[in-house]
Amino acid sequence: MTTTPERHPLSLADVEDILAYIPHALGFHPVDSVVLLLVQEQRLEATLRVDLPAMQPEEGLNAWVLQVTNLLRRMPEVRSVVAVVYAPSGLGSCREIPYREMHEKLRDRLQLRGIELRHAWCLGPRCIWDYHAASVEAGLPRPQTDGNETHLSMVLAGSAPLDKPWDGCGMEPWPNAENVRELADALRVNSVEGIARWAKLLELPPELAAREIHEDPTCAAELIDSLRWKVVRDILPYLAGTSHGETVDVLVKLSEREPGEEVPELGQFLLGQGWRSPDWERTERLWYLARDLLGIAQNHQRYALMCVLGWIEWAKGRGSLAMTLLDQVLRECPDYNLAKLLKEMLNQGIMPHWATDQLRAWRAHFA
Repeated sequence: MTTTPERHPLSLADVEDILAYIPHALGFHPVDSVVLLLVQEQRLEATLRVDLPAMQPEEGLNAWVLQVTNLLRRMPEVRSVVAVVYAPSGLGSCREIPYREMHEKLRDRLQLRGIELRHAWCLGPRCIWDYHAASVEAGLPRPQTDGNETHLSMVLAGSAPLDKPWDGCGMEPWPNAENVRELADALRVNSVEGIARWAKLLELPPELAAREIHEDPTCAAELIDSLRWKVVRDILPYLAGTSHGETVDVLVKLSEREPGEEVPELGQFLLGQGWRSPDWERTERLWYLARDLLGIAQNHQRYALMCVLGWIEWAKGRGSLAMTLLDQVLRECPDYNLAKLLKEMLNQGIMPHWATDQLRAWRAHFA
């Protein structure tokens, strides 16, 4: 679920406006998906993307509808929804509107929950159908959104949706990657020193942090070497979301706790619970830093960085982007426990509490 990234006026009845907006809200162009725009009062509050369900057997479709409506229970203020079905590219010609039974089941289930499905469309390769039209057998030509005002305004503000969710692959290797890895192998940075190095860089804007790690191979090597420590891998989101001082306090508690004893402020934060929400500016800096380091990281260091990136996407409410990163980790290393734990959290539909709070949720800074 993605909190709506900005307050640009958006017509919830204009299909061209909706289609132009959705990729910017999600960060990528959805395929084989159902996208729900969640409306609180008259304000677009969040965007939820789920995979299209298997249409057979019917029990599977019913389970899918129940799963979607249960997700919406996490936002009890939502009283209306706008839906777009992104049909498969191999759909071909249809005598009647695709996924009509799914739409009807979803509409009826939402109505039982007191939620109105106010508009719904099905977008095919060449046509678009309006589920609420008097005649749904005939589709209209697929709208072109390149010249849409909503699309243009968000592009000018810096939004560039991906063709598909990024899986952490394809980062250009650093020219000195081998040298940095050799330095990292020779280092023995302890966990406290490693966290301090990350903390220093998180105080800098992304472009300055990038310059420092690229110009100083030892700095980059220290960051990579620090990922040997489980406590560093686990605490990086907390370090970015709070401060170095608060993280040191947590480290002390971790070192003094009894076996099995939890440190509530850390656990609650990582699970998206409690009163605290991330410092989004610092969290964004961690995202850029972790992505950049994928140009030198290998094996478990790479998986650690991808899990950090996945956690950040989940914290932003971008579950689809998070799942893509975690799936790639598990393709490369099926027994990587952190990725399995994070993926299980997503599979259960767990969302951070702040994602449904308009005052604490992440919002892209589009003008």
